[in-house]
Amino acid sequence: MASTVRASLSRMGRLNVQQQSLRFSSSGLQVHRDSAENNASTRFTFTEDSMKKVKAVIGIYPEGYHHAAVMPVLDIAQRQHGWLPISAMHETARVLDMPRMRVYEVATFYTMYNR
Repeated sequence: MASTVRASLSRMGRLNVQQQSLRFSSSGLQVHRDSAENNASTRFTFTEDSMKKVKAVIGIYPEGYHHAAVMPVLDIAQRQHGWLPISAMHETARVLDMPRMRVYEVATFYTMYNR
């Protein structure tokens, strides 16, 4: 699709394909808004099976580098719940003993996490 758009814009003289790249981004600011099913007071806990996976993932990383497991642990939480509520981000931060803000940064930066 991007190549079709580039070609169309190039023909119209609005885009010099050699000098500029076409950038696509989502519109609007991504901000968390509390809802009945997605708020900090809604409890999220890893199931026994998920917790085994989390511990296995954390075990892959060297001593002192367990924070690097944030992406796979968020993925485990999302697979367990079907999407990634803020309470799952809080639980991830607790399990990895890291600031919640660091988990928010990862979860909001990557588009693979459905919030």
